[in-house]
Amino acid sequence: MKKLGPEHIEFLSILSDGRTKTYVHIMKAMGEPVTPMSPTIVNNLGRPLRKQGLVKQKLGGGFQITDKGREMLKSLET
Repeated sequence: MKKLGPEHIEFLSILSDGRTKTYVHIMKAMGEPVTPMSPTIVNNLGRPLRKQGLVKQKLGGGFQITDKGREMLKSLET
């Protein structure tokens, strides 16, 4: 499994409540302004997490943490 950077761990933490989050929710939770580039930024952060099965992208938009992602995040906290 590819090593996660701090921005990816923050991404997982934002999704840790299990609710689907859009790019607006994610950018605001990261303390970043929402700009026209926000969807690209969020997709670039989410892509490696999706490939590793840690998050899934919902059909109607937004991201949601998977059970595997939740386990990964829990293992990093201990």
